[in-house]
Amino acid sequence: MAEFSRRQIMKYGAVGAAGAYLWAVTGEPASAGTAGPADGAASAARDRLVFGTPASEAAHQLTGTLTSCMTGAVGQTARVLGANDPADMWGGTMSFTMKVHPQQTTYLSIKLWGEDWADLNDEWRLQLFVGGKIVGWFDQGPVDNLDQMSLSPRIAGHFFLHTIPLPERMTEGRQSLEVEIRAMGRIWAYGGSAQAFYKPMTHATRPIYAAYTHTDPYFTPGQDDEFGPGAGLGKRADDSAAAIQLVRDRVLNDQAALLDATPPSTMDPWAWMTLVHGYEWPDGPAYHQPRAVTKVAEAIDAYYLAWKKDSTLLTSSGQQWLGFGRVGQAIDRLWADIEPLLDRPVSQGSTAVTNPGFEVGLVGWARSTWGSGSTGTQEVDTQARHSGTASLKVVANPNGTSGSTVGVSLNGKYRPLVGSGTYRVSAWCRTENLSGIDGAYLDVIFYTAAGAAKADQKFGNLRGSQDWTQIIADVTVPSDATSVRIDLRVRGEGTAWFDDVDLIQTAGDPPKADGLPSRRSAYREMLLASRDHWRQNQRHYTNQVQFTSLGIYLCNKALTLLSPTDAWPEPQAREWLYEAVGLTPLSSGEFADGSKKWKLGHHYYLYTPKGLSRELGYVGGYGEILADLLTSIYEAVTTGAISATDEILRKQILKVLTARGWFRHEGADTDGNRVMKLETIIGWRNEHYPGEADYAVPVDKDINPMQLAATFPTPELVGWTQELVADGQLGPMLELLHTDLSSRIGLTASKFITKDLPTFLRQATSPARLPGGWNQPDFLFTDELDGVIALKRGDELLYVSLYWRARQAVNRWSRVHLLRPDLERSATIRCDVDFGSTPPVGTFTVQDWVCWDYAINDSDGNTLVPGGWAPSGPTLHQAFAGERLPVAHTPSDMDPALGATGVGVESIGVGRAPFYSLSYAGYHIAMNTTSDQTFAWRAQASGSGIDCATGARVTLQQQRYVAPGETVVLFDPSSRAPA
Repeated sequence: MAEFSRRQIMKYGAVGAAGAYLWAVTGEPASAGTAGPADGAASAARDRLVFGTPASEAAHQLTGTLTSCMTGAVGQTARVLGANDPADMWGGTMSFTMKVHPQQTTYLSIKLWGEDWADLNDEWRLQLFVGGKIVGWFDQGPVDNLDQMSLSPRIAGHFFLHTIPLPERMTEGRQSLEVEIRAMGRIWAYGGSAQAFYKPMTHATRPIYAAYTHTDPYFTPGQDDEFGPGAGLGKRADDSAAAIQLVRDRVLNDQAALLDATPPSTMDPWAWMTLVHGYEWPDGPAYHQPRAVTKVAEAIDAYYLAWKKDSTLLTSSGQQWLGFGRVGQAIDRLWADIEPLLDRPVSQGSTAVTNPGFEVGLVGWARSTWGSGSTGTQEVDTQARHSGTASLKVVANPNGTSGSTVGVSLNGKYRPLVGSGTYRVSAWCRTENLSGIDGAYLDVIFYTAAGAAKADQKFGNLRGSQDWTQIIADVTVPSDATSVRIDLRVRGEGTAWFDDVDLIQTAGDPPKADGLPSRRSAYREMLLASRDHWRQNQRHYTNQVQFTSLGIYLCNKALTLLSPTDAWPEPQAREWLYEAVGLTPLSSGEFADGSKKWKLGHHYYLYTPKGLSRELGYVGGYGEILADLLTSIYEAVTTGAISATDEILRKQILKVLTARGWFRHEGADTDGNRVMKLETIIGWRNEHYPGEADYAVPVDKDINPMQLAATFPTPELVGWTQELVADGQLGPMLELLHTDLSSRIGLTASKFITKDLPTFLRQATSPARLPGGWNQPDFLFTDELDGVIALKRGDELLYVSLYWRARQAVNRWSRVHLLRPDLERSATIRCDVDFGSTPPVGTFTVQDWVCWDYAINDSDGNTLVPGGWAPSGPTLHQAFAGERLPVAHTPSDMDPALGATGVGVESIGVGRAPFYSLSYAGYHIAMNTTSDQTFAWRAQASGSGIDCATGARVTLQQQRYVAPGETVVLFDPSSRAPA
């Protein structure tokens, strides 16, 4: 019996090379590891177990724990696996025996109902075990879970199949094999500990209907195996107007709160940029309000002071790799109005009155009464106001002969800072039937740094019934005072309203700086520190590179304005953006002396020539978050105090954004309505199945659905976004923007309301629709650097990642996702590889890890969490551990691991073979990933078929020569005939 982990290199002839190399298994039959039968009709399953059917379960010797039978969809029997009590990460189990092939790769598939779905927190998984060892990995492995619970329906009215390979060394020489399915809870991929990573499973799994074993990765179920009656997709009723209003209300509330009710020390960069957008928005309360600019400056001051206390704010805050980029962005956007404030000292607090118009309730103002027996009420009144939408209503109740003294105080942490000289304190007041000695008045009290009250002064004394009258107090600041308290009081009996409180310095110096630098000096210090740190600590993941490069550019742009001698020339700064969008090779940052690091060589681009991000392969969700970064990169150049057009940059970004359009497919939302979804089944990083609703771009923390169509109004991006609206899916997409009240989402909501939505609504109607809709023309998109294919042939879509989660070496696994209105299948399958004239440079041994099959590469030589977090309970072992995989050749000037030396660290390019071929569901695929080799290839099929690139009828079995960077996809119609 051959030992599967022992491998050798076998020579054979090839075109254009003296010799070529095929990676094969020593002693293994030639058919092992291939995609299935060579030609002819689709094969039947080797074995089938129907769960919940006693005869079938008995024939397969099924046993289990915490499992029960049920009748599920369309009356079919099924089993569910229950949760433990008390709940932990594990749930029920079931073991059973299935037929396998003694020589060929055997696949195991499970049948699930396509309309099952659950919330994110209930994203349970099913994990396969053989002989007590885990088959594949819990998270992001090339062989994944048997099921990762769907977040929305996979397919309406039908069952679907998910397929994974059984380890060949466990099936070799055997006719049957006992396998086990264990239920487990949700995984949070960003958990910083095992407890945070593995979530408890609190209730039963979805129903599991059947299990199959087969050697053809695409098999034909028997005629007695019903896969559902189907269901037509509805059209969702359009509720976008109501959703837009909710977002608009949220933005207005945010603007009012940030302008008048949020201490600068609590404002993060997302918050101050939201206020910057509000300053430019005619419909908002901050529009061209000088105090908005002052508030932004004070927020940056607070950020500077926080950084001086804790230097990690530059590298470890929520801004991550952007550094102090939003400091630069705010300066650039507000330059004409913020520049006069820059020569003032850094402030240690606010100099403005908090919530001066009571637009945000009583935030900042404390209810108070003075004097024995005083009673009354202090409430916000939205019916009476001097301006805005509200005022303060104070009612003083009877209390002896003098009445009550009732009001509010702007005190404590909300006291504005004051400098020297004179100030004018004012408020507008209205009274009704107000009697008493003092009536309605202002009380102004200064405080020293030690908290001692100074110069208590009263102004106003409005009585009777008067319309809105401004009370003005011109006061001189005591020499040792540092802050001022403002009280709005009523003494007597009756009612008064107060609104539009103001504090203006009329003469003197600003608040004492206590040795603090000017804002110009402090901001310069921040911008230089951020630019210098991140130029020396560039990342390699696409989104991280873009954050870093954008931050560097924004910092340099602000330096051009406030300290020109420190700024780089614009071409030097813009080079960072060009690297980040794939226009120039990625230099991996700089050394201290400014020389480039070139960790990945001089020819590594962040994007492929076809427009997909490199990452390590195709990514679903992570590919979409780049849309905001690309938009921000473009706007960093084309907007602000210094702006320019850049057609080269625009065209490259458009290529990238348009390429994402191939990876959308039609599906059903949770109510059975049509929706376009992001393709995630073949994605490499932190994917959820199926993908989220996605047209031009999805909604995420930093992305709104109109963002691309507003910034780049091409027919495609506008048409795709109009398709979103036509499908009625805009309303649910906007839910995040009005339910998540965090400052980060607030910034996204503000950009949607203030800029992107109005711009989108001005666009003309476009006929363009996403290419993955069933009524769209056939297409074939291939990207040889990412090893990915998107194909439409009639009412059928096929997505393939030939180069599948191969992070340390060539693993000979590919991922496929096949969709039709009446069918959906996903699978990890074996493919064939050919190294041609560039033999492998070594081997990698699969580690005995069960969570991840890799160690995270942190770009700086550090290896994080090798293999991921170990689960609780007895130590688990990996069924694929010990297999030796070939390491692909990479350019001589490239360090694939970026300096990391840990075992299993993810490395760029080492898992991409020069040539791939596979057969699945009648498709015969050959992909040449090289730029300098040609490969001879013959499809494993006979007769005639279709060339999916041209639509032409061709002879399938003829030998073809696949040129550098070329992909051939043929389809054999006879393969779909019944077995």
